[in-house]
Amino acid sequence: MSFDAFIDEIWQNHQTRTTATNRVQKQFSQIFNELGHTPKNAINLGYRNSAGFALQADEFYEADNNKKYDTVLALDEYFTYAEDEETQKQLVNSAIKMLKPGGMLLTSMRDYRNNPVHKRNLGDSSYININNTHHIIVEVNSPNSADSQVWKQTNFVIKNDDAATAYELGNRRTIYFKQLAKYCNDANSKQFGVLRENFWRSPWKRSTEHIAWAKF
Repeated sequence: MSFDAFIDEIWQNHQTRTTATNRVQKQFSQIFNELGHTPKNAINLGYRNSAGFALQADEFYEADNNKKYDTVLALDEYFTYAEDEETQKQLVNSAIKMLKPGGMLLTSMRDYRNNPVHKRNLGDSSYININNTHHIIVEVNSPNSADSQVWKQTNFVIKNDDAATAYELGNRRTIYFKQLAKYCNDANSKQFGVLRENFWRSPWKRSTEHIAWAKF
């Protein structure tokens, strides 16, 4: 069963979607102002999230992988969904290739160097109320014995006092700030940075993620 199905269930809740979208509209307005960037057409890669809804509300959002964009969002640790370094590098380069000259890539990342969550069997856990139904989400990680940077993740979702539903997220791989900076530099980025005061968090997670950006 795909975890996207559970995420769709979250966003079907009007209050959750509206609250999250309004918050992210303000947040990304601050971010774009700080970075001196004005999005005119954007795409959101990966899971459906409030940033994508915010861009839709502002009429910036599009979804055509054959087009070029001035803004590409790769949030919710999009670049960690790879089982080897080459695949991860291709994932980053594919996102970069969607940018117009002068475009900006924004992604969210955990600090795997100082907080190696991939080496813990029990990862993030969170709570969300959807239509008066209590949901507990728990990440369970299975390390890869052949590669210490790779793990297999399963998310268990418990509704009220029902049995847990297991969602297989497959293999994931760590990515570090310096590693992403090198990938962007190799692709001729003009600037790279990590925001100090703005963090990303989706409703199905408790922990926040750093927001890294690169301008091309």
